[in-house]
Amino acid sequence: MRSAHNDPAAEQIRLSLVGLRRLFQKKELTELWAAAFGEDTRLDYTELRLLDAVGIAQPTTVGEIAQRLGIDPSRASRQVARAIERGVLRRIVDAQDGRKVVLEVTKAGAGIQRRGSDLTRARISLAVADWSAADRAKFAKLFRRFAEGMTG
Repeated sequence: MRSAHNDPAAEQIRLSLVGLRRLFQKKELTELWAAAFGEDTRLDYTELRLLDAVGIAQPTTVGEIAQRLGIDPSRASRQVARAIERGVLRRIVDAQDGRKVVLEVTKAGAGIQRRGSDLTRARISLAVADWSAADRAKFAKLFRRFAEGMTG
């Protein structure tokens, strides 16, 4: 096995991830979301990430959300409280265990997720617009494999 320190491909991937991380922290991305959703929604990327984390497997707990987002449970709890106030998440009693409270995305939250997904797909399509269909398909397959390797 090649050492990670001497692997130019691993370094290229690392640098690409740094660039993507910066993209998701940029004020311009927040402004892009606001322009797409309208100023009155005050949507931010953090809220969309939260909705996606809940949407992966509903119903879900705050602890599971924290794990999916890679944040501490108290921060997840604050984000969930804000999302509930905004009406995009709701707390319900777990059907399997009546002592357990879980979260689910509301109809309003699902609308935000749908629009956010549409915008993200449009931005991705723009980034790969000059790629061949074969290259797009190959990248999608390899990127999924990479993501699963990183998270699994």
